Amino acid sequence: MEEPADYLLEELQARTARLELRVDELDALLPVPGADDVTAGASPGYADVVAWVAGFFAPTFARPVGGEARWCPRWTEHPEAVYRLEALWRTWEVARHDPRTGAALWLRDHLDPQLAVLLSSRGPFAQCTPLRHEVPAALPGAGEGSPPGG
Repeated sequence: MEEPADYLLEELQARTARLELRVDELDALLPVPGADDVTAGASPGYADVVAWVAGFFAPTFARPVGGEARWCPRWTEHPEAVYRLEALWRTWEVARHDPRTGAALWLRDHLDPQLAVLLSSRGPFAQCTPLRHEVPAALPGAGEGSPPGG
């Protein structure tokens, strides 16, 4: 004769197995798109990073400039800023195709950390003001031969 505890354990294991199968079936019906699936054959929303900054980034994320917040109207002359904004534009192009969580994840994972650096008083526009443009000098020693021991 089978013990009640053994029977309950077997019943729970069987139910768990059925539930796992059902979850797999539901996952197959609602696949979460990957970056390649989302953008396959899609044309970009903006032709390039300059168009994206002018048409989306600058008007959407406007901030008062001065004090701790820095921006340079000649941002295309700041290599670090161009690199960061290009990364933001490219990730935005992928995220915009995910209607469920694309925007929220892009804001949290990409924009927020990059915006903090871009607009920082120690970021790529640190020496600029709305009336003065100055590209920071390269890091000391950059481009001076091979690394030590090399």
